[in-house]
Parts: sequence; structure tokens; C-alpha cells
Amino acid sequence: MHDTILVPIDFSEQSLIALEQAHNLARSSQLSLSIMTVVKTNSNFWGIFSDNEKKDLEFKIEQKLKTLAKELSQKADVDVHTIIRRGKVIEEIMRVSEHLTPRMIVMGTSPGNHIATKIIGSRALQIIKTSAFPVLSIKGKSHTNGCENILLPIDSTKHTEQKVHLAIEMAKVFKSKITILTAIDKNNPVAIETVNQKFEIIKKEIDSHAIPCETGYLYTESDRSLMALSILAYAHRVQADLIVIMTQQENSINKFFLGSLAQNIIFSSDIPVLTLNPKIN
Repeated sequence: MHDTILVPIDFSEQSLIALEQAHNLARSSQLSLSIMTVVKTNSNFWGIFSDNEKKDLEFKIEQKLKTLAKELSQKADVDVHTIIRRGKVIEEIMRVSEHLTPRMIVMGTSPGNHIATKIIGSRALQIIKTSAFPVLSIKGKSHTNGCENILLPIDSTKHTEQKVHLAIEMAKVFKSKITILTAIDKNNPVAIETVNQKFEIIKKEIDSHAIPCETGYLYTESDRSLMALSILAYAHRVQADLIVIMTQQENSINKFFLGSLAQNIIFSSDIPVLTLNPKIN
């Protein structure tokens, strides 16, 4: 079911905000919505219930999910499907996504205040780091229904160009413009030259699709947290509605990890962030 958007929810405020944004995206792109929730049967809390209480709780969750799906279907012409799983949240989300092969996963992000909680405890980050599909993380409380400006930061890394197609796809859906931002460490002349070369290629690719395109340069320090804050400040300055970024490739073991720059952007941004894992050539 590739023509669907997967939205894991736990009925928290932030997950319902993410669901609303996913609904807007599904309506604009003529995709279906697949809403899923996971009954956490691996928790100690679950163990205190009797078998009848467990069945009753699952029934209530199922009815609540179906009611929500019905309301969304009536709100706009969008097919909405519901999925309930039992077990560990992250494992079930990944299992369902592998089966559905969705166009993307949309998740609410509500990180804790402590840095250890941000790195280890966030389910959204765990999904972002392992997903074979783009993940749209929604952290802010207030969002527009459309998307007029997509911010596309590019850097000197090998895989940065892979997110361009995703940005173009989103721009076509919302009839939005793309702002290419070259975020460069001002003390790294090699990186500056590499980014400038990538910039020309990316600009031509976007122009070939007749998508309005603006450009900007941001010379920053090498500190990733400061660079992230500079990018986010720029995003607000140009009134971006979406930021498209990538994770990084860990060359030694050919796996992906969420680099400090991407992580800082995701946790600090009240603008939706669309993250893509690079493909290995």
C-alpha cells in the first residue's frame, strides 16, 4: 500500500497534531491515511489487568481509533484505515511500515528536557534512525494547512543530493517554492568548494521541474548545535513551512545514525522536519 501515509498515534496532544498535518498532506496528495496505535503489552502496567480488563481496554482503544478515522474521512475525501497492534511500540511501527511501504511516516515529537532522554528515549528518533521511508516529525503546536516554502539545506556530505527528489515531490504536491540553503563551515575552504558545486547541480534539477526556487548562503561555525540554530533562524526568517534534511551514513559499518546537526534541528524546530535516510549505492 505505497499510496498511504502511516501515522502512529498514542492519542496524546502532539500525536493528534501530527495526525491533523498528515490528514492535510493526504488530502493534498491524494493519498490514504493509515492510523495505527500500539497496545504496550510489554509494560509492567499492562500486567496488572485481568484478561477481561485487557479485552475491554483493547475494545475501547479500537472504538476510539475508528471514531477518529470516521471523523477524518467525513472532514475531507480521504480514505482512512486503522491498525491496532500489541507489543513494543517501535518494533510494531517498523513491522507495519515494512508491510505497508508507506509514502512516509508522520509522527509527533515531544522530547524531554534532559539530553539523555532526547537521545535515547524519543520514539520518533528511533523511527527516524531506522526507517526505510521518509519520516515527517511534528513538534510545534500550530501549523498551516498548506506548505508555501520548503527549506532545503545542503552541505558537503556525499548523500545530500538524495533529498532533492523528496523536496521536489513535496513542492509539486503543495505547489510551493523551494529555498536552497547552503550551510557552510566558514573555516573549511574544501567544504565551501564542494557545496558550491552541489548547489549548481541541485539548482538546475529544481529549475528543470519548473518549481520556483530561491537561494541563500549561511556561513557558520563548525559547532553543530550553533549551525542548527542558524539554520532554524534562517528558516523562520524566510517563513519556511517545511525543512528537508538527511541522516548521515556511518562508513565503518554501513549503518545510519542521526548526526548531531540533524538531531539538533529535529529537537529545536517548531517547523515540521522531513528526514530521509541515505541509500547506499
